[in-house]
Amino acid sequence: MGYRSDVAYTIRFVIPSYNKPEEKEDPEDAKRSFYTFIAEAKANEDTAYCFSNQEQEVFKILEDKLEIRFFAEGVKWYPDYPDVKCHEALIALAKSWADDNVFIGGAFAMVGEDVNDCAEEYWGQADCGWVGVNRSICVDWE
Repeated sequence: MGYRSDVAYTIRFVIPSYNKPEEKEDPEDAKRSFYTFIAEAKANEDTAYCFSNQEQEVFKILEDKLEIRFFAEGVKWYPDYPDVKCHEALIALAKSWADDNVFIGGAFAMVGEDVNDCAEEYWGQADCGWVGVNRSICVDWE
């Protein structure tokens, strides 16, 4: 069986908001950055697997939103699995881009089977509402 987790992340290219109108970035720059990031990730042997071997309902590239989405429930998120290595490499690439690129942001969340096994992480231009862990109480009565 193995230990299972629910995992989600998003990588997005956004136009940062600034206080002064003269500081605004060109939306086309975000679009160019998005496509450059996708091309680099597809060409990189550590991240290419994400784009070639994923089910469409789990891993999506939304070009109209300049966004990558991943959401999987009940998966074995073991660091030595090839698909997990690929997704972790893609997240690492996004984080490295966030050091130098004002358009990129990302969020990662994971919930494991154990009650204390959860993680949330944000980088770059991320908004904490993109992806996150929400704790709730479930009951079996009406």
